[in-house]
Amino acid sequence: MGFLTGLLTLPVAPVRGVAWVVEQVAAEADRQLYDEREIRRQLLALELDHDDGKIDEQERREREEDLLERLAIGQARIASGWDGRGADG
Repeated sequence: MGFLTGLLTLPVAPVRGVAWVVEQVAAEADRQLYDEREIRRQLLALELDHDDGKIDEQERREREEDLLERLAIGQARIASGWDGRGADG
């Protein structure tokens, strides 16, 4: 970036900074949503809640289906080399 360009775009620097922070937070949230260890932990907790009678069979099935779908998406992303950082990574 040249000196003149830097001077001309200086007023929008805070906007670029905020946009960068938002991108980083979104990427981290996405990584956590599809984290295999976290999903497996939630599956185990779900099974224990069902065994303890805290949730019924239908709720267990529905939540398990959602977790298994997230797990499959996460594994597919890993297999495809997706790193969660976007194009600018």
